[in-house]
Amino acid sequence: MSESHSQSTGRNASVLNFILTIILSIMMCIYLSLAAYTKDALWFYPVFEAQPAFGVVRCYGEEMVLQEGSEQLAALTMLVNEQISGDKRWDELNLTDETFSYFQTSDQMMVLELHYDQPQRIHSFSPFFSNFDTLLMPLDGRHAEKNIIFSLVTGNPSGGSFHLETIAPVLAYIESNDLCTLK
Repeated sequence: MSESHSQSTGRNASVLNFILTIILSIMMCIYLSLAAYTKDALWFYPVFEAQPAFGVVRCYGEEMVLQEGSEQLAALTMLVNEQISGDKRWDELNLTDETFSYFQTSDQMMVLELHYDQPQRIHSFSPFFSNFDTLLMPLDGRHAEKNIIFSLVTGNPSGGSFHLETIAPVLAYIESNDLCTLK
């Protein structure tokens, strides 16, 4: 009797091991497929912690440069990184050269730019937002109502954009610290 109980336990363990092996194999295939598609082994890691070398607040045709180490840049970086680390979705809305030029010169726009010394990546299910050196966040004017962020790669607009949950904390900080005021 103990011999038949031992055979039954062996079969159950064997079936359980087989099922676990199949499940792990499927999970590994999914992970590797997404890693190959995004060209990012950490595509699932939601946190963005990069520190910019400097920032620029473009305030209705005027610009204010925020130097590395400044209190304002540190606070804005923390707020932006918090939004990028939160819920976001990739969108096909591209920053054109014309819109980028408009962002830089328009007296109808408020835009925050964060410039990085090294290429950066935002980990996500999308292969975009890799190797960028600048992030652009429209705060008032064109595209601001979409809570969107664009990126530049070596000074040129890159593909797509991310919709963030909100840009309100960034806008509130800029206004409360007299970096720029909504028109």
